[in-house]
Amino acid sequence: MATIEEQQQLIDKLKFTPCTYNISMWGYGGEIVMGTIDRKIYDYFKHRRISVSDFAWDYDAVEELNIPEEMIPFEPGSWYECDRLAHSSGVSRDSGTLQITDQHGETVLEESLETIDGTTIGLCCDNEAWIGMAEAGEVVFIGRSNEKGTFFEGEIELTAPFDPEKLVLFYDDIDGEDFISNVYYDDVEIENNGANTSGKSSDFGFFLVKEDKSWERYVDYDSIEYPTTNWFPVKVNPVYVGNYEIETAGKDSYKYQAKWTGSRWISSYQDDTPEVETLNIKQWRGIPYDPDAKEWDPAKELDKIMEEHKEVIKELTVNPNTKWPF
Repeated sequence: MATIEEQQQLIDKLKFTPCTYNISMWGYGGEIVMGTIDRKIYDYFKHRRISVSDFAWDYDAVEELNIPEEMIPFEPGSWYECDRLAHSSGVSRDSGTLQITDQHGETVLEESLETIDGTTIGLCCDNEAWIGMAEAGEVVFIGRSNEKGTFFEGEIELTAPFDPEKLVLFYDDIDGEDFISNVYYDDVEIENNGANTSGKSSDFGFFLVKEDKSWERYVDYDSIEYPTTNWFPVKVNPVYVGNYEIETAGKDSYKYQAKWTGSRWISSYQDDTPEVETLNIKQWRGIPYDPDAKEWDPAKELDKIMEEHKEVIKELTVNPNTKWPF
């Protein structure tokens, strides 16, 4: 025989007029993939100082950088296809909001996603992936597009009063960050009718897994923070060969890293051959950077150069036309 509580629930259901509630989730999130690439490709990118971010977004990267077919980690511009280990998109549990509204547009539930722990609203991990799951010696690629806006909008068809305990959020744990990927109510999946987000940033990296399951990340010099020095006009040449921060000439100028060969400025990932085009730059700054140096410390490197040229620096206080040493 049904309990009094079960009898009341049945009465409430029979008295209930079917209606549609709306569910939405907004905040920060995006699309993230995790895949693997060949170790020789990792070494090739590192040797040539190729920007993983530039390659990931530029559809013409293979032709522009003259990359041989066997060294292509994925089709340039299609980073999201390198997803053998994981592929997820949605709102982040750390920075999102869940909202339920009734048929009149009135809010019946609104809660920060980070406070949802599975006690009232259900929470379930659907997939899990992390860098250390790869074998030692393997190289993991992680690509991510960071976005802001509304990631989920759907409808809940109710034949009984809304019960938050029947709502379950499914998430993917990608290397320690959770992305809400699917929503169910009363064991029925709610269709996501669309999202409205805008891209804010992106992040791409190659991670070489070590024996102890830690990893080494290939960081191209576009992500290196250079010590602040004065800007020098292009007519003043650096004394040392190496990579510096430069600003291009012209109306649509921008800043990035380039290489001073000792006689001309070229793209930082290229070798100094006759067919390589000389860059048209306006000014430069920084100190020469060696991406292969394991213990490279920009502050110590700057101190060392300043010490080596302390006499020139002293002369600068007397004669401003003295050639700057770097």
